[in-house]
Amino acid sequence: MKGSEEALERTLEALNWKERVRTNSKVVIKPNGCHVRYLPGLVTTPKLLGELVALIRTRASEVVVVESDLQRFTADQVFDGLGYREVVERAGGRCSNLTTEKQVKSTIPEGQFWKERTMPESLVDNDLFVSMPVMKTHKLWLVTLGIKNQFGNVPEADRVRYQKYLPQVVGDFNAFCPAGLIITDGIIGMEADGPIAGIPKRMDLVVGGDNLVATDSVLCNIMGFDPLESGLIKNCYERGMGPVELSKIKITGASLDKVRRPYKGPSKDFVSRMERRVRRHPALANFVYRSWFFNIAKRTAWGIRGLYGYKSRYHEDVERTGLWKGYDWEELMQVYTPIA
Repeated sequence: MKGSEEALERTLEALNWKERVRTNSKVVIKPNGCHVRYLPGLVTTPKLLGELVALIRTRASEVVVVESDLQRFTADQVFDGLGYREVVERAGGRCSNLTTEKQVKSTIPEGQFWKERTMPESLVDNDLFVSMPVMKTHKLWLVTLGIKNQFGNVPEADRVRYQKYLPQVVGDFNAFCPAGLIITDGIIGMEADGPIAGIPKRMDLVVGGDNLVATDSVLCNIMGFDPLESGLIKNCYERGMGPVELSKIKITGASLDKVRRPYKGPSKDFVSRMERRVRRHPALANFVYRSWFFNIAKRTAWGIRGLYGYKSRYHEDVERTGLWKGYDWEELMQVYTPIA
């Protein structure tokens, strides 16, 4: 990939974006803002986000970048900590915290987890919704791409309680507010135990699409995964939201064979297995991840992983990439991240 702006422009042109972004329309963009600290491959690149807002703003009258409160941080802390607010406002857009927005009672078409629920106003009132994920693995759900990115739209800080039902929950949000454009940040991805404590992976890609299931399926192919191994993609596919078969997807640009670089999948060690079990119990998950017990659990988990060499191998793998050199990533992993 050359410059990110050039790659972004080529991607948008291939998607006939000017036909999708109508003049004087309102466009809502959801990046992957899963942390308050920036590391390449961890969150949507601020520069790329600013470039997308600037391009869309040449046609749309309003561009809103959205995120909901996280387990331990507010969306506003994310906007400021990652520099999103600065680049978005400079490009002529604004940031909005979905958790504090007006909530509108809404009906979900063929909802599985919800038939009705309140939805943030930005998801109800827009002319185009754009998902802007990062090419990452997920320790519980194999991958976190465009479909999973919708989980950040659930306007509840304690949404960890929905992990047990995530395919249905994410599927419902995708049914209610499907993305008309997907712009995937594959400049730096993340493999192994993403979406937080994974290993950065240089990909030099910007991948676009106009259907979440199809785009996620192409991304899985590039990453070396079967899309139907992810319960999130499988649920949306079975609900008829799009194809997973490459033969049914129009692919332009570089060939998949040229850009394919298999990812390391999530770990299956003791700590990973325990975390998967915790997430099956909503009340327990909320206690572990959102109470005073979190720091104890995190230190214990990393201590156990130190006994069988996971921690040292993780440090070696990260340092070998050179992608986080100059970033205080070790302090971030010790203080801010989830257990694994």
